[in-house]
Amino acid sequence: MSVQVDTYKSTLNTSNNQIPIIDIGDLLDGKKEAIIDVSIQLKDACNETGFFFIINHNIDQNIIDSSFEHSEKYFSLPMHEKMKVRQNRHQCGYMPPDVAVHNDTFENRETALNTQRSEAFKFSFDLDSDDPDFGQNVRFRGFNKWPDPKVSPGLHKSFMDFHMAFQNLSVSLLEPLAVSLDMPSDYFNRFFARSSSMTRIAYYPAIDVKHDQISLPGHRDSSFLSLIPPASGPGLEIMMKDGQWIQQPVVENAVLVNTGTVLVRWANERYQATPHRVRANSAEARYSNIFFLYPDVSLLLECLPTCFSETNPKKYKPFTFGEFHAGYCERNFGYAENWD
Repeated sequence: MSVQVDTYKSTLNTSNNQIPIIDIGDLLDGKKEAIIDVSIQLKDACNETGFFFIINHNIDQNIIDSSFEHSEKYFSLPMHEKMKVRQNRHQCGYMPPDVAVHNDTFENRETALNTQRSEAFKFSFDLDSDDPDFGQNVRFRGFNKWPDPKVSPGLHKSFMDFHMAFQNLSVSLLEPLAVSLDMPSDYFNRFFARSSSMTRIAYYPAIDVKHDQISLPGHRDSSFLSLIPPASGPGLEIMMKDGQWIQQPVVENAVLVNTGTVLVRWANERYQATPHRVRANSAEARYSNIFFLYPDVSLLLECLPTCFSETNPKKYKPFTFGEFHAGYCERNFGYAENWD
């Protein structure tokens, strides 16, 4: 299947709303001055919009295309096959339609808390036997559920290639992001050395928009960063500072990035996590693959020393991502809490 291209026009007013574009080519080439340059742009983007595009990111387009091809094949399987790997309490596996309710949404429209018609398949890292967490029953670490390769040949490799490519890309942003917050460039590195990042492969079926025009209600991600390659079609909407929803622009060969609530809490709200949602489509289905950069589940995340003062006290207590994510999952994905 082909991914989204810039062939549609937004039905919303985007004339005064721009998503910044950051070229990270020099950063990935190891040019030292690029860290400062990218950090300045990140500071502006994370303050102003909470969303930005990155270009010259060096991800092989074939990896992205393959993930979408296998996504379409997987979601077309009979329900009984997909349910063989239904999602567990670690958020790994298949999410069927009409089970998830996004209770963290801030929208108060009548249908905001409807169960979602969308389907998803989620996974993290496959742990090696020498990983300290292997076999230790650490929540959100190493509990992937994969379909039978005879039923979904090539899916495991394709999805993990996508996951690892976006993990490597996302960690390349850690140093300029640390500098943007006036911290040493290597500050975040140890928190992501044993990351718990997750990929969400999603399918939004065509639905009757007269019943509910929104497939996924307005929300903020629980991630540190979220990375989104172009979906198979339009649908993502972003809330700007003036409260207006805009349709996500499309930038050729770019990856869309947004800040999540983990970063916001860690930085004492110095940066923002911008609300976004998915608008329903009655004409065609939509496929979207999203990578969520998560830190180590067990390390304590304390307010950055550059982000609080006597006049700007700490707003959040120290927390671990494991505790934070468990609460998020209980509120929004409670249907999986008692599944295997």
